[in-house]
This record gives sequence, structure tokens and C-alpha cells, in this order.
Amino acid sequence: MKRIDFSKLRKGDILLTTSTHPQSKAIRTFTKSDISHAMLYVANGSVMDSTGEGVHARNLQRQIYDDDCVIYAYRAEATIDPKTMNQIVDYVRSETGAPYATLDAMRSPLKPERKGSAAQFCSRLVARAYANAGCPLTDNPDYTTPADLQRSERLESVPDVVLHVTAEEKAEFEAGDSVKGMREVTNDLLERVRAISPAIRVLNDIYPFLLANPSFDAAIAEAHRASGFLDYWKVEMARHPYRYDSVEMVRFYQSTEQKDELLEYCRTTLEDDAANAFAHWQVNLGACAALLEMKPLETFRLNRDLYATLCFNHERRVKTAHMLVSVYGDRAGT
Repeated sequence: MKRIDFSKLRKGDILLTTSTHPQSKAIRTFTKSDISHAMLYVANGSVMDSTGEGVHARNLQRQIYDDDCVIYAYRAEATIDPKTMNQIVDYVRSETGAPYATLDAMRSPLKPERKGSAAQFCSRLVARAYANAGCPLTDNPDYTTPADLQRSERLESVPDVVLHVTAEEKAEFEAGDSVKGMREVTNDLLERVRAISPAIRVLNDIYPFLLANPSFDAAIAEAHRASGFLDYWKVEMARHPYRYDSVEMVRFYQSTEQKDELLEYCRTTLEDDAANAFAHWQVNLGACAALLEMKPLETFRLNRDLYATLCFNHERRVKTAHMLVSVYGDRAGT
């Protein structure tokens, strides 16, 4: 078994993989390649992709592959400035919840010249993200296949991105995937709000819909509550309380046998914070606060409070990580 070593990746890197699923074999056959899926790395061990669940984030630490499955990583050959790279990542995040374009995905090897639908499939999502930022990777982003990305002259290979894992590690990785749970509550929320208005395609559509249709505020606010979307952050805190409290972090460090791994987690947390990997929470907080000033709707208030909580908890996590590295950072391996 193996997984992707995200320590080798940068924001905006493209991951191309395959699986043992029959659909993967069909895609590889039609595209004459050894890969069938594309993902975009957004930082903090997280990727965004489009599957039958829609567009969502995934945790690379929880993505386990059979030894027969191929894994490639690619990076833009030309240097992309941070502002443009943020545009690329912001695009895929803005598509969270977008439905899967099954028919368009099937047509993509035929290279239709027309424009594709608003729905997404994996390689379309990645290609559109780059094209949206003015950095096209293929001739037609709407009908790009994973193989087209692999063959793009504007990408270069990133070597040594595979780590081998044991059966025991596999079981540990597969337990308690909080990102999977977040996908589930997000899809639950979208199912509820789409029952109110089928025009809502992605999460970001909810706000403009409410501005134009404030009478639906109570129903959409209730959809947020009933789905668990507003409270899912509590799952992460319950699983890893030491990440948010300096005293608990020291106790955990002193008791664990995996001190080096814990320090590496803290260093990665600090690196991601320095790279503004979680800046979108602050942006969302500002947007919800502005919306609430425009119209005092309950849905806007609920989301403002949610993002205020996420920002506050992130600050606690960064401070706790900084403390542990400052105190024990020179003692790794001792």
C-alpha cells in the first residue's frame, strides 16, 4: 500500500492517480494513459477534486492506494506568482459542492469544441482553475482529460511523491477522517437548500440567492442547523484537543512515543499559516459580516459566527504549535 507524500508538494500542484475501480480502467482505456483522476493540492495535506460526491476537499493522509496504482505529481513549468496561485486555489474552493458532470466527463476524450456545462469533473475542475487565472494548461479546459494534463507541455513532473505504508498504518489512516465527514455534512446542506431552490449549484450560491430572496432565510438557516454544517468543527477539536491548548499539547508530547511526528505536525502548521493556507476563513468572515450589515438575515449571522469560530480556533492552533516548536524543537529524535 502507498500514499502521497504531501511534504513534497506546493500549493497548486496537480496530482494524477488511478484506482482499481472499473470506471478507472474505462477512463484509462479511452484516454490511452495509465491515470484516471486529477486533484489540485491546496495546502495543509488537503486536495480538492470532483467525484460523484461533487467538488470537495480530501485529506491526502487518508488517501491510501494499492501498490499497482500509479501516482504522479506535476507543477507549472513557469513560475506562478502568489496572487495568481491564490486565484487558482480560490477557484476550486469556490466550486465546493458543484455537481458531477457525468456526460461531459464521458465526452471529454472526444474533444468537443463547444463550451461545457457548469457542472464539474476532476480534470475539468483543475484545467478550469488554471485557465480562470490566465494560465491555461490545455487547449480546451472544459473537455480536458487527466491524460491531457499529464501530457501538457506547461507542466513538469515532481519526483518522489510516494510513501509506502503498512497494513497497520492503513487502518490508522482510514480511521476518523474528519474531511470525509465534512463532505457528508456539506452535501447534506446542499441537498436541503437545493430542495428550496434548484438554482443553488455550489455553497457560494446561497448568499446571492438570499440577497435576492430574503423570505427564504428561515428555511435556509434551518437547513444549516439540521445538516450539522455549523457544528462540524467540534469533531476535529474532540479528536485532537491538545492541538488547541498549550498545556494539553505539552502533556501529549511528554506521553507520546511519536514526538518527532508531533513536532513535524507543528512545523507544518506554522508553514501553512505563513503561506496563508487558511486565509479563506478570514475572507469568508469578512464577507459574511458585510452581508449581515446589508441585510440582517439569520443565515448570514450563523455563517459569520461559524467563520469567527474557525478563525479563533486556528489562531489557538498556531499559537500552540509555535509553543511546542519553541520549547522542544531542538530535541527531535531525543
